[in-house]
Amino acid sequence: MPAPDALIIAGDDPQEVLGSRERDTARLRVDGTAAALPFLDAYFRAGRDAAAARALLRGESAPFLSLNGAYLCQFLEARGFTAALAPDRAPNGEALRAALAAGPRAVVISTTFLPFAAQIDALAAFAKRHAPGAAVIAGGIQVWKSYRHDRLLAPGSIGSELRGAVSEHSYLMDAHLASPVDLFIVSNSGEETLARVLACLRDGGDARRLDNVAWIAGGKWRVNPVAPEPFHEVRVDWTRFLGRPTSAFVPVQAGLGCGFRCAFCDFAGLRPVRTRSLASLLEEIRTIPPCDGVRRVYFTDDNLFPTRRRAVELCRALIASGLGVRWRGLARVAVVDDETADLMARSGCLEVLLGVESGDPGMLRRMNKRVSPEQILSGIACLGRRGISTKSTFIVGFPGETEDTIRNTIALLNAYPADAPALHRYMFFLFAVLPLSAAAGPEARRRYGLTGYGYDWKHATMDAPTAARWIASMPDALKPELCPSYVGEVPELPGLDVETLKRVVVLRNRLAGLHRGRATAGAKAEELWDELERCFDRRTS
Repeated sequence: MPAPDALIIAGDDPQEVLGSRERDTARLRVDGTAAALPFLDAYFRAGRDAAAARALLRGESAPFLSLNGAYLCQFLEARGFTAALAPDRAPNGEALRAALAAGPRAVVISTTFLPFAAQIDALAAFAKRHAPGAAVIAGGIQVWKSYRHDRLLAPGSIGSELRGAVSEHSYLMDAHLASPVDLFIVSNSGEETLARVLACLRDGGDARRLDNVAWIAGGKWRVNPVAPEPFHEVRVDWTRFLGRPTSAFVPVQAGLGCGFRCAFCDFAGLRPVRTRSLASLLEEIRTIPPCDGVRRVYFTDDNLFPTRRRAVELCRALIASGLGVRWRGLARVAVVDDETADLMARSGCLEVLLGVESGDPGMLRRMNKRVSPEQILSGIACLGRRGISTKSTFIVGFPGETEDTIRNTIALLNAYPADAPALHRYMFFLFAVLPLSAAAGPEARRRYGLTGYGYDWKHATMDAPTAARWIASMPDALKPELCPSYVGEVPELPGLDVETLKRVVVLRNRLAGLHRGRATAGAKAEELWDELERCFDRRTS
């Protein structure tokens, strides 16, 4: 087989940032491995042998499905190029080395799941070593953010005192931070520019003459004019990438961007808000091979339901389609009421990801969340009564955070209904000062007495180390029915009903508490493990 025009590296497995070390204290670990549902199932099948369980999972786990990689492959092939999707589970590993050895003309790094320049540079350097004749091209959201960062420096929206810290993780600012990437595509989409670059490489032309590209030369960044690209709907024919039915949740984009302006968010305004036609969306979902009659979908949208009307229309379309969809997605709790929750349940919703962020009304106002604790609890109750699980995210340490506001967040979580036929997961993020967020702007920094950048900050009421300690300690104040988020886990396991899964959550939390040295009345680790194993025995009985 001839070498492809482009080998596409579409990122790694989803990575945890913004407080991952502190979050990990809430999780049960077995011989160094987080005890997510798939691991526990394998662990008990393997006779409580952790190494054997890990081997079982390596043989059984569904691949991490990359929407950006699949879309780029399809886009380039439609324009006459040959493209291959690199193995994205093991960057710098044997599978990627073999793909590079095939001698692609270009190695394309999509930065959707690579938030730091150092990660991108490491992949580029690896590609250079194992495909020395290839041009290494990087584009995507991290490169576009770098461009936006650079544009904020000039008018002083990012203070000069932060330039070094910002440029360390970004591009286009400091030419002394050399990169093995040959060419950067600077666009909020970029696929058309990528196709023009590949055409230049194929025809012997000079890609550096094109709009929307940047590179380092002569100790300086060279950034060509940045021109708008035509909008292309991200739509994938999954029959080309899924050779057999899969129980994995397949990524599908129902829309683009988010019209809200939460003060901590650095994605606001990066991309225009667009909603996709329902007919197109259903046509894509139809290409997902069903597994036991079910098509599992993860909607990747920043906000799946920008309006209540969109929520109603999308859910009704899924119901009428008869496609057997089981789905997860991110939505605002403000759109949830009895009618929308009914429709979501009937349309196959397994879990809604909710950016709750705080349980304190003052903090919610400062974050510009446009929701109250009462609305949050009402929406959670509506979903839970219909068997829809939730995953709530919280930001700890945003300006104005105090011990009292954190205790209000704990109280909100403890008010989540434990008697509903649903699981309630949570995830605490450490506040980070991100250049494109409203909280990082000069006016907000003055108002809150905020100094520092990234994870290294302090303000008038808290600093980053204090917030990190709270993240580590908060799980001990939560009721055991609440489930900390585990990487790679969803709130279902075939063969186990929701009441059994809820019991698994309680037992796992109690074991994790014992490991943290937290005394649990009458709890003995051996007895808890035995009961936990009996829960999983029901899957095979």
